[in-house]
Amino acid sequence: MSAQAGQVVAHAFGSMSLSSNISLGGIAPFGLHEVIFCHDAGASSVLAWYLAQIDQGKPDTESAGRSVFWIRQRRAIDQGGFYHLALPMSADARFQPLMMVVDQQATALWACEEVAKSGQVASIILETTDYDLTASRRLQLACEVAGTRMIVMRRASQGNRMMPSSALTRWRIEPVSGVTQNRTGNIHHLSLIGGRGVRPGSWRVKVDATTFSLSVVAPLENRMPNHRPKDRVIHA
Repeated sequence: MSAQAGQVVAHAFGSMSLSSNISLGGIAPFGLHEVIFCHDAGASSVLAWYLAQIDQGKPDTESAGRSVFWIRQRRAIDQGGFYHLALPMSADARFQPLMMVVDQQATALWACEEVAKSGQVASIILETTDYDLTASRRLQLACEVAGTRMIVMRRASQGNRMMPSSALTRWRIEPVSGVTQNRTGNIHHLSLIGGRGVRPGSWRVKVDATTFSLSVVAPLENRMPNHRPKDRVIHA
């Protein structure tokens, strides 16, 4: 996959520059990205929504006017998913998320592939149980067909060891211990833990549950979590 430097999302989470952490210069306008989570599915859902929406509403982008397709595998929801009715509603019906719940992982992956290739949505969010390298490659290729961005929420495996993936970026977000939290402005550690051409990094961010947004409070350069998963970077 290739993306011109001018097309990538070079700044995110407020005004944080991503150019020193991602070789493309920022988040690619399309392709597969992963959010790895353990216990805090709420903050991970906010992060997935943020990554799916970022820069998608600009009138000069190909995805302008298209919605977000959110597909949920029932078993993944049973593990502790997100209450989708808490999503902020846009006055423009075109930007309302399209929600779908399926029982089988194979059905969820097939639906994501077909929707990604159709070019009818701006981005896709998938809540699923774990999947293999072949599945991640198929999803990445499907995204490239029509320029779709896909965010997959994956639960961390035992021992925090992640399976190989073709994802362009892999993120993790966790609550900061010892910090007073509230319902709308919780402080978390956001980590970029792997991907293609990625230099890992970590930041302290404020998660705003009322607007579904994240903003950097302080950079934590070269300070990855002690339990950082052993990430294997695989190229499709």
